[in-house]
Amino acid sequence: MKHIVKLFMYILAVGVIGCNHPLKEDTKNTKETDRNLAIKQWKDMKFGMFIHWGIYSVPAGMWNGKQIEKLGEQIQRHAYIPSEEYVQIASQFNPVHFNADSIVTLAKSAGMNYIVLTAKHHDGFCMFESAYTDFDIIDASPYKKDILKELANACQKHGLKIGIYYSTPDWHFNGPSPEVNPHDGKISVFSKVSKANEDYQVNQLRELMTNYGDIVELFFDMGEPTPAQSKRFANTIHELQPNCVINGRIMNNQGDFLTMPDNHVPDVPIDSLAWETPGTFYHTWGYKSWVKGAPVKVQVKKQINKLAQIVARGGNFLLNIGPKSDGTVVQYEKDVLSGISAWMNTNSEAIYHTGTTPFLRLPFGECTTKDNKLYFFVADWPENNKITIPGLENDIIKAYAINNPEKSIPFASKQDRKVLDLSNTLKDPNLTVIAVEYEGKLNVIHPAEKQNEQGDFSVSGNNAIKHGKYGRESYRSILKDYYRSWLLNFTEKGIYDVYITYDMKYDEKDFILEIAGNKIDFTLTGDGSVKAVSTIIDGNEEIQNPLNSTKVGKYNRVSIGQININKPLKTSLYLKQGQEFEFKATTVEYKKQDPKYRSMNINIQSIELIPSES
Repeated sequence: MKHIVKLFMYILAVGVIGCNHPLKEDTKNTKETDRNLAIKQWKDMKFGMFIHWGIYSVPAGMWNGKQIEKLGEQIQRHAYIPSEEYVQIASQFNPVHFNADSIVTLAKSAGMNYIVLTAKHHDGFCMFESAYTDFDIIDASPYKKDILKELANACQKHGLKIGIYYSTPDWHFNGPSPEVNPHDGKISVFSKVSKANEDYQVNQLRELMTNYGDIVELFFDMGEPTPAQSKRFANTIHELQPNCVINGRIMNNQGDFLTMPDNHVPDVPIDSLAWETPGTFYHTWGYKSWVKGAPVKVQVKKQINKLAQIVARGGNFLLNIGPKSDGTVVQYEKDVLSGISAWMNTNSEAIYHTGTTPFLRLPFGECTTKDNKLYFFVADWPENNKITIPGLENDIIKAYAINNPEKSIPFASKQDRKVLDLSNTLKDPNLTVIAVEYEGKLNVIHPAEKQNEQGDFSVSGNNAIKHGKYGRESYRSILKDYYRSWLLNFTEKGIYDVYITYDMKYDEKDFILEIAGNKIDFTLTGDGSVKAVSTIIDGNEEIQNPLNSTKVGKYNRVSIGQININKPLKTSLYLKQGQEFEFKATTVEYKKQDPKYRSMNINIQSIELIPSES
């Protein structure tokens, strides 16, 4: 147990600090303004380092001589390690080669502006000194130094921001009989939070918000706190550090920003919500000795392209490393970050302080904006060395590659498109960035599908824009493919017959087609090869229906009704699901809904609109 004197001194310190920080705002509007400013400043950072590190790095993915699959940081869960055995690992955790300055400079060199450390993961081990547990880096390990403190000091020294990951589930606090997931018999990651655990977490959050300087981000993860508990956690943080932004995994709509699923990039820009994508090099976050990543060159290119995608669509990218138990960074991860560093040294202006892409879709890559400049990330180099910019109405002043700004790129206008000739442009092996300077206020006209000579439309399913549904109600408040859209340009009014050619694995499902005030409700039948079930294991493991498997045989083509277009216009065609799927705070409520409406779950070959002869 901690010394009584130490606990008394801590309580006294918190009391004094609390007296000096009343933090009572004059109005609700002032608070909202401050929160919005904090979120904007957080969004401007764009790129950060995640560090998954704890005593799970000691077994390093091995237990009793066997390689343990799945997530290394959850080895206690996946190897069914009893609590009394797992706590003994802490006595072997001695990261004598940990160098906070070295890790911070590694992150800074790669262009990262903040670092988020797993201060406490699901196993309950604390990488910081806590007055409320013996299961921390000071009391349970031979290292006897506060890792979080060292990292926070190094961040301040080198001009980076420090953030904190804090797990809501705590397997150590819950003792030898934690809540178990009935599907696999493993410790649950979505356990309820007892009152005792709630108070414990609030006390630790006060420590974290008090002892480590300014905290830029608090990253909660998993668990199922009640609305009152989520609100209490958020209030505790904001009372002590109003500028600390909190992720949506605090649950119950109490977060400031949305955490995407691991490594996920949305199909379209999201400006209405602040969001962040956590990314990793492998299938694990915590260190595993036997895991191999893709070749360094391949991995560097992959992560640079993902950074460009995320920033172009409005998010922050939090890229993970998992140090070894002795404190060293895996050489492979160093090499990848070094490769990213070399690219960022040349191209960072296209990442920092930029806006989202103004284009619905670019055939060759992504785009960011800044001042009167467009930055095009050419991921797919065209065979004819020419890229087409669709719908850009502005006159181009100059175009050049960032890696060679003195050499101008020839450009030409062709109808509603601008064409850049990259024949003499130096290609970057990772990702070439082309800067385009333009005149006036940015004006992009989204290109639309056009009618053919017969007045028909036939839009391809591959050209659909996939729209997600996003929230902060629970861990599962993200539906990646909730509805789809196409932009159509009607030059002729009239009545159109609508046909859909599709493939679906469910036996049947309801849909809605909407266009220009017209709405068609219809039911499609599938081959019935998949039954609608929802078996949730945890946040990273879920039994998925193989809906994207290749279909043997032909697509089904059916008539679904008619629409009336009463004047020429440019408008969107929407294909939606016939039943809403709502975000729920608990797994039980979430699973009560029909799982086939969690996603579109359909392969569309085409949608046809044909002038009616009747």
